[in-house]
Amino acid sequence: MNLNQFADNAKTVGVMARTFAVNAALRRGRVFLQSDATVGLLLPKGEQPLPYKDAARSVLMTAGLAEVYHATMVVESARSGYLWEDIEENLATKTAVVVIIPHDAVIPPKIAIALDRIVPVGEIRPTHLAAAILSATGIRASTKDAKALLEYPADVMFSAFRKGRSIDTVLSRLKASKEQEPRPEVSGLRIEDLPGFGQAKDWALNLAVDLGDWKAGTILWSDVDRGLLLSGPPGVGKSMFAGAVARTCGAKLITTSAAQWQAAGHLGDFLKAMRKSFREAADARPSILFIDEFDALGDRSKFSGSNASYGVQVVNGVLEAMDGSTAREGVVVIAATNHAESIDPALRRPGRLDRHVVVGLPDLDDRRAIMSLHLGADLPAEALAAAARATTGYSGADIAQLARDARRVARRDRRKVEARDLAAVSPPVLVIPLEIRRASAFHEAGHAIVGLELDFGSITAIVVPQEVPARGDSLGYVEWTVSANRHRPESSYRNEIAMLFGGMAAEMVVLGQPYSGAGGGHGSDLKRATDLATIMVGCLGMGALTYHHAETHEDLAELRNSNPAIRKLVEELLSDELERSISIIERRRDGLELIVESLTGTEVLTGDRIREILAHSHRE
Repeated sequence: MNLNQFADNAKTVGVMARTFAVNAALRRGRVFLQSDATVGLLLPKGEQPLPYKDAARSVLMTAGLAEVYHATMVVESARSGYLWEDIEENLATKTAVVVIIPHDAVIPPKIAIALDRIVPVGEIRPTHLAAAILSATGIRASTKDAKALLEYPADVMFSAFRKGRSIDTVLSRLKASKEQEPRPEVSGLRIEDLPGFGQAKDWALNLAVDLGDWKAGTILWSDVDRGLLLSGPPGVGKSMFAGAVARTCGAKLITTSAAQWQAAGHLGDFLKAMRKSFREAADARPSILFIDEFDALGDRSKFSGSNASYGVQVVNGVLEAMDGSTAREGVVVIAATNHAESIDPALRRPGRLDRHVVVGLPDLDDRRAIMSLHLGADLPAEALAAAARATTGYSGADIAQLARDARRVARRDRRKVEARDLAAVSPPVLVIPLEIRRASAFHEAGHAIVGLELDFGSITAIVVPQEVPARGDSLGYVEWTVSANRHRPESSYRNEIAMLFGGMAAEMVVLGQPYSGAGGGHGSDLKRATDLATIMVGCLGMGALTYHHAETHEDLAELRNSNPAIRKLVEELLSDELERSISIIERRRDGLELIVESLTGTEVLTGDRIREILAHSHRE
């Protein structure tokens, strides 16, 4: 095949290809027949919104509707997830709006109601791609070539187009990169193979046994844990977990999401799509029905205004589908969310979602195992360990991306992945100066001294690393084991606040001034202590007898800001517990300094070693 060479870049071809898909979606949304429609375009999985926004503008301009319709997109914040404020404002102030919505975005009910319709954008078709190449470059590509190109991920495929390359060259380079990339097939993993997941993994292994017994007729379906709410930050691998559970259990995996149900249309269409998912799972039993973005359903107690009736009927419909009727037999539901507190409590009752497990970010050992899993290369243990140390705070998805980056570096040189490739893409680490490590050691040892004095819990370890990721901000921590106590006395809450102030107290006593380690973020000592004190005096009758309803950090902050009496009581309680922490540090200073002396020579002190040190220290 003798074809001319491409004269334009990948972005042009990519945007043009997406333009054809957007044009079809806008026609399904009847945009071209109305001048006052509000339409949401739900993108295919894995696609980014910006090129689709450009494509939508191109289509509207060609149709002469650029002055009528406003095209906008849902953007994502690294800290706050998807941002909807601008979308809400556009829908409130503009007559005709096209909203580009990422596939995994949870559409708030008030946005879903404001949109006349939500239309899924179809995948790029071979005809779309061939037409895009012709439109952008003037070159005619065959349908066969277009189909071959679309076998590769869109971002990889479009990046292969460069000025001076023919389609034959693009295809050969894509084929070569696929053959050279030593990528393991993580999608075929069983739950036994997945690193991390803690209690969720234990639940899954027990489920596999119970499903086997149920299929054998030795136990009733009512004896099976048939629902799990899996919560945690984005990227921890909730979807991958569900697939691994299905493979281990020998069950059919049915995947859906609240966003997909919403995309079906208004209330009747939503409920129809939801019931179809449960019916499909029942027909394939035993099955795992994985429902992503479960918090989008909402909590009936928090619905208000014009969308309250809609929200209540949505939750009631899902409750009906999840109830333990004969239609549910053989169907295990795994619901995933980043915001468990936003889910209606009725959905979490026995017979529906029996268990709730929080999956946190992977620890050091898990990060090392995840890297090995995704790289599929025989790399030295030290290389994996160094990368694991550099990726504190990374999610499983972040680490998977790091592995892809390492493979890409190796592909540039046409070779397999080596340790230098992983080092090249790993974030830089900062070696902590001894003076700062010593201050951090006093802070963490202060938590330990006060917590042990007040019997807050037992210590597994104190960690004060010698190097940290450049993007991280944690210079150390105490790992506690605390007994669950559902009926806590006031003294227990006060002891916890005093422990949280132990780090600041040690800095004030030994270093003469507080450092910044106690504050600065949502998980900081000061934030936790302040919220705990607010709960005590505002919600539990431990300071003021009037009850105030507050569940989230924002609720508690509003309570303090709007109620001067509560704010004064919180300040007094915090001051009292800081003074108590200081008095404990002053009495136990010898033990504090022995712990710090040991920590400066190592990164980790085990709980046994700490107890041994304190047993030999002077105690008044």
